[in-house]
Amino acid sequence: MKTIRDPVHNLIQFDLKTEGLIVRLIDTPEFQRLHHIRQLGLSFFTYPGATHTRFSHSIGVAHLMKRFVDRLLADEGARRAAPGGERLKEDRLLAMAAALLHDIGHGPLSHAIEAVTGVHHEAWSRLIVTGGTAVTRVLEAERPGLAREVADVIGRSHANRAIVKLLSSQLDVDRTDYLLRDAHMTGARYGALDLEWLIHSLRLGVSVPREGSVEAEVGLDLEKGLSIAEDFMMARFYMYRHVYLHKTTRAAELMVQHLLLRAAELAEAGALTLPPALGAVLALRSRRDPEQAAEAILGAFLTLTDATVWSAFFDWQEHPDPVLRTLSRRLIARDLYKALPLPEGGLPTDRLYELHEEAAERLRAHGLAGLDGRPIPGRYALFLDTEETIPYKDPYLLPAGRRPAEPTAGGGSDKESGASAGGAGGTGVGEVPAPAEDDARARGGESAAAPADGDAESTVAVWMIDREGRAVELSRASELIRFLREHRHAYRRVYVPREIREEMAARLRALR
Repeated sequence: MKTIRDPVHNLIQFDLKTEGLIVRLIDTPEFQRLHHIRQLGLSFFTYPGATHTRFSHSIGVAHLMKRFVDRLLADEGARRAAPGGERLKEDRLLAMAAALLHDIGHGPLSHAIEAVTGVHHEAWSRLIVTGGTAVTRVLEAERPGLAREVADVIGRSHANRAIVKLLSSQLDVDRTDYLLRDAHMTGARYGALDLEWLIHSLRLGVSVPREGSVEAEVGLDLEKGLSIAEDFMMARFYMYRHVYLHKTTRAAELMVQHLLLRAAELAEAGALTLPPALGAVLALRSRRDPEQAAEAILGAFLTLTDATVWSAFFDWQEHPDPVLRTLSRRLIARDLYKALPLPEGGLPTDRLYELHEEAAERLRAHGLAGLDGRPIPGRYALFLDTEETIPYKDPYLLPAGRRPAEPTAGGGSDKESGASAGGAGGTGVGEVPAPAEDDARARGGESAAAPADGDAESTVAVWMIDREGRAVELSRASELIRFLREHRHAYRRVYVPREIREEMAARLRALR
């Protein structure tokens, strides 16, 4: 028996005879790398205790997958009644392996690098699992084809929909662990769920998504689990509001995104020599197909850690470029940009463009200008941040332009990333659309910084299972969820250096 002491789950145990695969995967260099990747990136600027790693989170998720699956397997009647329910027992180890490896593709300050390169951690995860690494070899030694199956579960395309939903849905083992762990490590107790009752309430049931077809659904007992389902959604909502989207954390994240963008620009111009691995990864931004190009530099990516990137930040404090130098110094000294609220309803694109240029001009008056004495590029003087979170989404009510996830299809974006939060939706980190472009682009955009809001798997309904084993969608069972599902909590902010905070605040007030 392999026993691991964990601050959230106490004793985590894996049987070496039946679950030895999990221990062998933990011992691979690729998984051990996660010791050096913080789970919450830059949240330690706001919550000093938030220094836990993706290593501990990933082990916690594997442990929860084991507990969730074993609870479902213990209900023999429901398992036999649900289509494919018996397969859950066969795929138990597969589910645990996928849970352990679900975040293995995260790099240092993952979302900042993703925003610059356009390669999400899920793509790196697929490469690590199937690309001939030590992880691949351990999986294939256990059973030929297992690596591809694990990648399919992580990618939400595996045929066993029960284990896919246990790993990737609105109420899954990943979210359960990160809510509990992040609440514990930050001290923000909003995510302190009743885990034991949640597991006790788990059930298998059936739904009829299309005429003539019946599917197995993982859900919670309608009578016993409704309150814990509501608590789960509210815990996630409050953790977003008070932890993941905290204005101080967002300021640091946006500064890092723009710092890496500036480094990439200078490297492309021959004005900065980057550490080889960091240079190879940032160079993906200029490739026609960054995800395809990522395969060739997987080895370099696997050498990157938080320490690698922070070492570069320390070195850049003396670089002659004023943007690179100043952002590095401010970040290391925790002299972060300050948040200012945008007027209700946002601003048209041409007005945002003017604000960027005005902020740069005001910074020049305070002594921060380019080497030629002209203002620095406006995108580095003012950052736009538009954030939104919804307590619960169901397949019948989605944000404009989104479609519900297909019951039998995989794909979609990763749990924690979306369009760049540094600029208008889809235009790149900190990039301001030209004034003639569609104003709507300056009002939207998803967070690249927070776990799992607005992604494909988060539109998969949460199911409550009634006495007859039928699945009832959560918002149809809960008056509270029906009320909350349409209430988006939105932040529309800009961030500027402290020197021009009051000047820009007055400017924004004048625009209201």
